[in-house]
Amino acid sequence: MYGLLGLLGVLLMVRRQAPSAYIVLDPGHGGQDPGAVAPDGTREADLNLAQALTLKEYLVALGYRVGFTRTSDVYVPLSERIAMARRIGARLFISVHHDTPTASRPGVYYSPHPGSEELARTVAAALGEGAWVRPSSASRFGRLYIDDFPGPAILVEFGPTRPISRAERIARAQAVASPIAEFARRWTA
Repeated sequence: MYGLLGLLGVLLMVRRQAPSAYIVLDPGHGGQDPGAVAPDGTREADLNLAQALTLKEYLVALGYRVGFTRTSDVYVPLSERIAMARRIGARLFISVHHDTPTASRPGVYYSPHPGSEELARTVAAALGEGAWVRPSSASRFGRLYIDDFPGPAILVEFGPTRPISRAERIARAQAVASPIAEFARRWTA
């Protein structure tokens, strides 16, 4: 999409303008809650953590402070995830997930709070053609916990739960980091 020099230019431009807003990444599931499990045993919780850790590298390179709800394979109750984000003064809440193994495309749920739908559409566009955007109320699970965060909050389904290469994980992080950073810059200005 950009080429290496183009990406470096975008990173340098955004980094110069970036405020030090706090973004919380929430790797979904964990511990006794594996999330979706692929036929080969790949656990969604593991994919979520790896994707969030990779995304953090790019957001930090763009000048943002990044917090986590978990950094290892532990279970954190949903209400505690939101409480953690609030305690550290997060401005954005991004829950990182992967869908069922049979899911055909990525997508993003958004909370009813101002800015959430815009952030969701921005991230979905970066995920590629066919990525869906839905309000959290449209989730098959009913109301989502992202609704409890007082600012822009989204839940990203990066794709189906299946083995994912490091290169694919990096490509996904690169694709969404700049749009997230650009939204954060505008939102927190």
